[in-house]
Amino acid sequence: MLFSYYRETELEQWISAKYKEHGIVSTVEHDIEHIARAFGVALVYEECPSFSDNEEQVIFLNKHADDVTARVIFFHELCHCLRHAGDQRAMPALFKYAQESEAEQFVLYAAIPFYMFAKLPVPDQRSEAIPFLAESFRVPYDLAERRLDQIQRRVLYGSLLAAARESDRQTKRQVADWSRETKRVMSQLERQLSGGKSGR
Repeated sequence: MLFSYYRETELEQWISAKYKEHGIVSTVEHDIEHIARAFGVALVYEECPSFSDNEEQVIFLNKHADDVTARVIFFHELCHCLRHAGDQRAMPALFKYAQESEAEQFVLYAAIPFYMFAKLPVPDQRSEAIPFLAESFRVPYDLAERRLDQIQRRVLYGSLLAAARESDRQTKRQVADWSRETKRVMSQLERQLSGGKSGR
């Protein structure tokens, strides 16, 4: 995969910068306790359903949740703690929807940061890459699959954009090399095709 074509979103850049700023640079430091400490968020395991209090900067996780489930919930709630304000129980539905949408994107970026992904020997075969990512980042297979698809789409888009720009540059160079007479004929042809006068 040609990672040079990948472009991070603003949210992804924000997460990557925060992680790097706190020394979270590989899957070794990518555990939720370390991340919570780095961001100054208290992490509490209780019998209650998982939730967060963004004003108090605390995330409550159900202590019976398995590691993979707990990680996904943690990243979702971390977004609320770090980026959102207000009590969702008392906010307009559209505002709540916007927060939840951002939290879902946050999970993809925070759970499998691109700069970590790019350093790993991710298998070329999709059937091997998905379980590899799920195991490396301790996330569910469906999350690993969504993130892999997202990265591949962005790489493809970036490569197509680069190819289009290069084609445009080559076309402009070719036009610049045309003789004066060729340019005059092409200009006349363009006027005729656009309904203008031939200039005779």
